[in-house]
Amino acid sequence: MDVSRLTLCSLLVATALAPHAASAGDWQRIDAAAPFVDTDGVFRTPACSGSPRLEEGEVVATDTDYAFFVRDGDPERLLLFFDGGGACWDAGTCIDAALDGDVLYYPEVDETPAELAGFGGVFDIDRADNPLRDHLQVYLPYCTGDLHLGARDTSYPLPDGGDWTIYHRGHDNVIAVLEYLADYYANEVGEPPEEIVLVGASAGGYGVLYNYPALAQRFPGVERVRVLVDSSNGVISEDLFERALEADGVWGAQENLDPEIASAFDDGAGQLVPGLFNTLGWQYPDARFGQYTRAYDAVQVLFFNVSSNLGNPERWFDPVYLLLSGLEWTTRARASMWGTAFTTWNYRFYLAQGQTHMVSFYDDFFSEDTAGGIELVDWFSDMIERRWTFGSDWRNASCVPACLPPEGLDLSTL
Repeated sequence: MDVSRLTLCSLLVATALAPHAASAGDWQRIDAAAPFVDTDGVFRTPACSGSPRLEEGEVVATDTDYAFFVRDGDPERLLLFFDGGGACWDAGTCIDAALDGDVLYYPEVDETPAELAGFGGVFDIDRADNPLRDHLQVYLPYCTGDLHLGARDTSYPLPDGGDWTIYHRGHDNVIAVLEYLADYYANEVGEPPEEIVLVGASAGGYGVLYNYPALAQRFPGVERVRVLVDSSNGVISEDLFERALEADGVWGAQENLDPEIASAFDDGAGQLVPGLFNTLGWQYPDARFGQYTRAYDAVQVLFFNVSSNLGNPERWFDPVYLLLSGLEWTTRARASMWGTAFTTWNYRFYLAQGQTHMVSFYDDFFSEDTAGGIELVDWFSDMIERRWTFGSDWRNASCVPACLPPEGLDLSTL
């Protein structure tokens, strides 16, 4: 694999794990419960994917144990952070790419409390301008290749014969965390939080929207909910939608689909994320929903290109196909955000300049200001804290007409 291709692959996971300057905090690892029956009477089995990997020429499974992390803070204000790290939905993306070293999804939990203490952005508890610095913080790792939506074990063919089972248990993992928190607030705190902030980065952004009803059911009295979807624009191919998200899809996403959001899955790939925002926005009028992306997000473009060329892996990293996919992706992403803004009154977007993927746990969270000069941290703070939106920085903000990176597009990552 050439250097540019390796760099592009590593973007999928390295950005979710690289430490950034921030204060050390006391994070605690919580191992997920063994198989359990949740409060709705559904049997849950938390797990990571069990992705294959090569070890001394042998195909072995990655660690399947799931865990999450908690950092102490004010229990009246709760932050739930859904991590990202790629996706997979067929033998090529789930099996072949993993065995070839082309990382398309992150397969296991290997974060540590020390690494999390180094994260910046919303986790930087030293910055006075971080509106979440005092919150009780919960970090949900992602290791199932299913955007935190799955609850199905699916077998895919190995290149040399036989099958390999991938545990798409993203939704089960989320439920394990929510059950833990519901028990904590009921038995340790004695009352629910007054405020819940949901932040989802990349794959985690889809997980935040899909799992919102499950959160609301466990904390029904909490009206002050704020949601940031970071770099999760839902510009995916119909092929991916049909393989993974239809009723018989490989992730089993519709097996646990809450009736509140079922209509968002009726109109295909192009309307999934706008439909989720719109449905949730009107179902929960006291909540606020924000969406952030860069205009030429390299990782989202890569996944759009992969999903559009599943049968032609030689095109996945081809600069020409990436450029064409990038132009289509950015056009569709912008149209989707503006359309959602016109139909969902408690939604705002922030369209930033450039190609970088994700911002919510980077130091760029505090320096980003390329959308009409509005500082992202002020936009986010006003979404959380201002009582009224009139005169607020929490408004639809766009980099247009200066959305290209100042140095031009880097075709090695697009």
